[in-house]
Amino acid sequence: MSALNHDFLSQLDDYIKVKRYRLVNSVVVYENDELIFERYYNKFNENTTNPLCSTWKSILSLTLGVCLDKGIINSIDEPIYRYLPQFSQNIYPWHRLITIRHLLTMSSGVHFIGGVHYHCPMMEQMRRSKDWIAHIADVQMIAAPGKKFVYKEWDVLLLSAVIGKACGGLAWDIAEEYIYKPLNIVGKAWLAQHNESISYNGDEMTAKNMAKIGRLMLNGGIWEEQQIVSNTFVKDSVMPSEANSGYGFLWWLSSKGFHARGFAGQEINIYPSKNIVAVVQATVTPSSKLYSDICDNIIG
Repeated sequence: MSALNHDFLSQLDDYIKVKRYRLVNSVVVYENDELIFERYYNKFNENTTNPLCSTWKSILSLTLGVCLDKGIINSIDEPIYRYLPQFSQNIYPWHRLITIRHLLTMSSGVHFIGGVHYHCPMMEQMRRSKDWIAHIADVQMIAAPGKKFVYKEWDVLLLSAVIGKACGGLAWDIAEEYIYKPLNIVGKAWLAQHNESISYNGDEMTAKNMAKIGRLMLNGGIWEEQQIVSNTFVKDSVMPSEANSGYGFLWWLSSKGFHARGFAGQEINIYPSKNIVAVVQATVTPSSKLYSDICDNIIG
C-alpha cells in the first residue's frame, strides 16, 4: 500500500495557488525508486536546472565519504591542521582540536553570523581577502570544537579545502568523477579558489537529478548495483551529532527522515520508512519562502 497522500498530490496545483507559492518550480516524488509524480511550474520542465543553494552541502558530505572509502582521507577524526597549515599556528589554542567531524557537523567553534536574506557581511569580508583559509583562521573562536552547533559557511569551505588538499585538486573533481558520472548527473562545475583548493556552491541541477542524490542515500549509497559511497558512511551521515540532535553530517534530521535543504526552498527529502524521496525546487529571491509543508503533506 502506498504511503503517499495521492489526494493531496492531485490537488497540488490548487494548493500552490492558495498558498501563493508563485516561486515553486518543481515537485518530484519517487516511491520504491519509481517516479510517481512530477509537476513543473514557471516554464520549468524535466530538463530545466535550478540552483542547489545549500543542498550542495549534503553532496559535499557524500564527497567526503568517497574520500574515506578510497583512502584519500583516513578518518573524520583527523585534525584539519594536517591539511590546512593556517590552523597549526596557534592563533587560537582550539585550532589544533578542530577535526573533519567538526566541519561535517557545523561545530568547529569558529564565530559566524549568517546575515539576512543571503547577504552575509562576514562572507563578503572573506571574499575580499587574498587567503580565504587564513581569513577564517583569524576569526574568533567562540566555543571548543564539537560543543556548539552554528550553521555556517566557514565549516563547509574548510571541508572542501581539506578534500582539495587531500586529493591534490578540488572537491569538485572527486564529486564529478565518483558521484556525478556514475549517477549520470550533469552538474555545473563548483566555483573554486584554485590556489587554496577551495570548492564552493554554484551548482545547478534538474529536479530528477536532485532526486538521484536522495535515492542514493535511501539505498545505502548504492546506485544500479554499484556502491558509490559506503553504507557505513551513509548511516553515520544521518546519525544525530553531539552538538545538535537535528543535524548529521551536513544533513538535517527529523522524526520522518533526513533532508538536504537550501535557501529559498530547495529540498531533497528522504523518508526511509516510506521508501520515498521528494524534491522541491523554487526560484531564488531575497524574499523567498520555505516550502517544507508541501512534502509534509505528500507523506500520507
